[in-house]
Amino acid sequence: MTAIMIVSGIFALGALAVTILPFFTGRGGFLAAAGTINDPIRLEAMKVAIVARYVKEEVTFAEGDLSKREWSRRQEYLQHRYIDLVRRLDFLRRVGASSTVKSLIIALAFGGLDQLLLPQTANAAVVIGQRHAIMLRGGVDQIWGHYVFTLQNDSKVAGEFTTPVMLPTGAIDIRPQEGLTPEEVVISDDGRVALRKKVDPGVHMVSFGFIVESKSGNSHLEFEAPYPVQELQILVPKNTGIEVSGAGLNPHRNGQQPGVWSIAAPLAPADRLVFDVSGVAEGRQRLWIMGLSVAALLVGLGAGLAWWSRPKRKEEVFDEEALGT
Repeated sequence: MTAIMIVSGIFALGALAVTILPFFTGRGGFLAAAGTINDPIRLEAMKVAIVARYVKEEVTFAEGDLSKREWSRRQEYLQHRYIDLVRRLDFLRRVGASSTVKSLIIALAFGGLDQLLLPQTANAAVVIGQRHAIMLRGGVDQIWGHYVFTLQNDSKVAGEFTTPVMLPTGAIDIRPQEGLTPEEVVISDDGRVALRKKVDPGVHMVSFGFIVESKSGNSHLEFEAPYPVQELQILVPKNTGIEVSGAGLNPHRNGQQPGVWSIAAPLAPADRLVFDVSGVAEGRQRLWIMGLSVAALLVGLGAGLAWWSRPKRKEEVFDEEALGT
């Protein structure tokens, strides 16, 4: 009887193992993947992937390879996915903060505070990613730009990172955007805009917005690299009339008008990236100048004609006898 029970138990365990094993070792490892669904590093990577996918889909729509209806559907889906990830990360950070407070209390109670803080103060290897992007779109007598790059922390602890940011000379209305808060933007000793950020482990996308003024539909942009830039692409919406031209830029032609330009060679620190943007929408400033010029010309011509054609009346000597006096 005992032998029968042992054999039955072995067969039952085998059947159970065969039933649940595919969830761990099968394609995708569903249960194993579910164990990391709330991993902050994985969620941050998904954020970066969603933003990259959004930019790619936007470029595809701008090039006319995607219908407006399909682009609206994908845009809504990606936005909802991004908002969901941000909410989950915010919840995990708040839970992690409360867990940290509990750990500190326990450490204080048992006198192990020094051992608890040592791993948090370890040096973290934070670097700037190799790929950079500058996205431009036209306003009225202005160019609106977004400079996007990544920060990568290969260690297992958060680390402070400070660096100047490559922004165009003479830019106005510079604003931190993706992955940054206003408190993380500072002014360096040489007067340049810089970021000072605590970077968590993983890859994080950050971006700055800026505005550059244009005159007569043209803008001149100059960037000075404060760090090495291996790859950089300049993206503009296609079929908007905006063109980018400059030495060291290679256009990626897809149709009649290119929408993407890339640098021909990497940039070293202190190297300059200079290019011109044409086809920017103009306001009424030129019309006012032309109108005032024409009005001034007409007034001048009218005044000159009036002076030239005025009556030439001379003093006449009247003969009183001829007048009958």
